[in-house]
Amino acid sequence: MRQRDLGRRLTTGGRGLVAACLAVASHFVSAEARAQSKAVVPSLTTERMVLERVCTTSPLRARASAVREEGVAGAKAAAVLPNPSVLVEHNRSFTGSEDTETISGIEFPLGIGGRRFLLADAAEQRVAQKKAEAEAILIDGALDAREALIAAVAESNRSALMTAQHDTLIGIAATIAGAQKSPSRSQHDLLRQTVEVELHATTLSLQNAKTAAANAGLAAFVDRPVDLATIQLSTMAEDGSKRSFATHPRILAFDASIRASDLEVDAANRRWVPDLDLFFGYREVTAFIAPDELQVGRGLTFRVGLPITFFDHGQGEAAIAAAQRSSTRAEREIFAATKRSEVKAANDVLTELTHVPAGVDTVALAKKLFEQDKDLYAAGEGSIEDLLEAAGLVESTALARIDAEEARANARVAKMRALGTLSNPELEAICAAGAK
Repeated sequence: MRQRDLGRRLTTGGRGLVAACLAVASHFVSAEARAQSKAVVPSLTTERMVLERVCTTSPLRARASAVREEGVAGAKAAAVLPNPSVLVEHNRSFTGSEDTETISGIEFPLGIGGRRFLLADAAEQRVAQKKAEAEAILIDGALDAREALIAAVAESNRSALMTAQHDTLIGIAATIAGAQKSPSRSQHDLLRQTVEVELHATTLSLQNAKTAAANAGLAAFVDRPVDLATIQLSTMAEDGSKRSFATHPRILAFDASIRASDLEVDAANRRWVPDLDLFFGYREVTAFIAPDELQVGRGLTFRVGLPITFFDHGQGEAAIAAAQRSSTRAEREIFAATKRSEVKAANDVLTELTHVPAGVDTVALAKKLFEQDKDLYAAGEGSIEDLLEAAGLVESTALARIDAEEARANARVAKMRALGTLSNPELEAICAAGAK
């Protein structure tokens, strides 16, 4: 009995050991597979790569394709011919002579007013409208991604700058220790430096939170990591296009919609010309010409139906189409006026920002001032307040440069949005292809 129990325990323990080994092996295999899968995903290293990714793989492409398919579906629906009708008619008399008549055939609707061709042309204009709207969706999405990328790069630069500044503030402790100061003065200065470091640590934490939020906002547009360190904020959103305001995709969509409404009004007014109903069929008549003599007659039947357009001759449909046309024209004028003001505002901002110095000389001067105050403090001639203030000036001037670069980039994006362009014909062609 004891041997059987011992054997059972050994068997159970062996199974548990094998299972544990398999679990550990599968864990390492899966971990290695995950590491390999992460390693093969390349990072996006340029602004153009990010925008191409948005136009070709983002969910906005599916939305743009769906909008375009709406117009294509409308054109297909307008090209469909009306269905014919099969008619069967049987007549029989119950009094007098027992005569019968059977008629069977097909009835075809025939439009002679040209409405079908006008509506087909209107549907083609709707296709152009939806195509322009699809392009506008991708361009707007790419510009949104551009703004998110600008924010992510700017916040990342601020975090890197403030991290380096934090290390500088910590390093001031060594300057205090080697300065020619009395012990009490050194303790006071060291306490002042510690307070400044702790305060700056809080500010740095807040900045890192902003950077994380900006990176999360950028991740909503692309499904790959972006190497922000390789993207220069000063060269982002460069305006190299001479695109006219009249070629804005939304303006093109409005114009196509107005042309479609014109054709729909003409088609509605053509309803005063009635559509004919043509019937072709077979006719068979039986009649008793004598009590015991039945005669059968066979032949063809042709009938034309002509509705009288006295009450309804398309006036209601024409009024609705005309009202839609007027509404679209008003929306176009409002949109055009808004975009003109946005273009002017963006140009004014860019003009004002051209007077803002690039900041390189200012930062260099601030660094020079900091080094001088550092030497003066080490020699016992300067104060800790002057030294910390000089360190803060280095950070402030560098942050001001980042703010100016970000403002210029955002102003260029605002101008692109008002003109409906990416300022790069190749990128616009990629976005237009993504809408198909």
